[in-house]
Amino acid sequence: MMIKSGYFSIMLISQAALLAITPVIFAITLGNENLVITRLNIIIIWLLQVGYLIYYMHKPTRELSNILKSFSGITSFAAPPESKKEIFGIQAGKELKRITESISSLRIQKEKEYQLYHKCIENALTGLLAIDESGKILASNKAFPSILGKDKIESLEKLNDLKGGLGDFISSVNAETRKMITVVNNGKIRKIYLSISVFRQDGRIIRIIAIQDISNEIAIQQVETMQRFVRMMSHEILNSVTPINLMSAGLIMKYREGSPCSQCGKTKGLSSNETLEILDAIKKRSKGLAAFVESFKQTYNIPKPVLYETDIDDIFKQINSLFREQLSLQGIRLEIRRDKNIQRVVADRKLIEQVLINLVLNSCEALKSVKSPVISLSLYTSNGRLVLDVSDNGHGMDTATLEKLALPFFTTREKGTGSGLFFSRQVMRLHNGDLKILSEKDNGTTVRLMF
Repeated sequence: MMIKSGYFSIMLISQAALLAITPVIFAITLGNENLVITRLNIIIIWLLQVGYLIYYMHKPTRELSNILKSFSGITSFAAPPESKKEIFGIQAGKELKRITESISSLRIQKEKEYQLYHKCIENALTGLLAIDESGKILASNKAFPSILGKDKIESLEKLNDLKGGLGDFISSVNAETRKMITVVNNGKIRKIYLSISVFRQDGRIIRIIAIQDISNEIAIQQVETMQRFVRMMSHEILNSVTPINLMSAGLIMKYREGSPCSQCGKTKGLSSNETLEILDAIKKRSKGLAAFVESFKQTYNIPKPVLYETDIDDIFKQINSLFREQLSLQGIRLEIRRDKNIQRVVADRKLIEQVLINLVLNSCEALKSVKSPVISLSLYTSNGRLVLDVSDNGHGMDTATLEKLALPFFTTREKGTGSGLFFSRQVMRLHNGDLKILSEKDNGTTVRLMF
């Protein structure tokens, strides 16, 4: 142990002694003229000794430099081998080994933490994007393009294609900002909650953009709001319509029986027949208004689906039978395509049939001025989900119209109420599914039901 601990000192003393002895030997050979070559060799040996001594003196510095480089991460990191103890001594070698092992352990721990944070961010349901002041994308997780319906976001300018001015708006934000935006991509209407944070790093302005798809949450809130509205509307209108209906019916009965109406008397300027006609019209309108309110109640108070296996061909045959006459009158060809492996579907048959009736009616309306009109019902699986498409080759819809389809009561039909599509969306949500509208101007429309 002592030899190893003093190895460097012993080698240094030996080199110094040799350097001291070599000039003495050279001086001894000066008296003999026949030893010229010997003296030349002694000079060469002496120079080599000086060079080796310089090299050996710098050896601790070189080794220490390598260790420090490994500390800073410039070179691969490893604890000093046993041979380094001969340079730095037993105690210093042990300390260096302990330090390097501690740093190595800390570096591994930090790497694990980094990997954990990276995994958390990458697999987060919230979309995250980091950009610098020039708009260059520094980092992004997979949820960000997925929420926007894209495979990849290559640059901030691409966001302008999804929503006019969105990329420019993000790059201009200089303070923490939150807002809700609507994005339409491939016919899918998405309500996005956008949050932007701004900070400085290394003299650069960094923006962190976080997005969340809140379409379902908004839809649920809309349904709850509309249900409350319908209950209130039903209560108020029915309370007014019922007595009107009863009074008009009573007056009509009195006139027809020839009984005098002391309270009413004769309406000035109107004959009895005209009065009867007006009262009868009031009665009919009251009944119609009551029926309208009841219909709205049924639209928004959808019963909980009773799920059971049903033959999909039976559903298609029922739709075909219901619309046979209308399709024939409009000259519409109905095409039914089904994956042969799909025989049955687990759903509430009555509700799904009503959804299909609504969608086929919409397609019939869209095909009124189309040559060679076609409606297609297609059933298949995609990504493990059952998908039913209702497609037509009508005029399609532009982006602005698609955005408005997310609003309750919005309709493109002249005499429509907008309740059919709203009802269909809620039915699919109650089936834990989804409804997407895929449409392009002059390129038809597909309503996709995903179970």
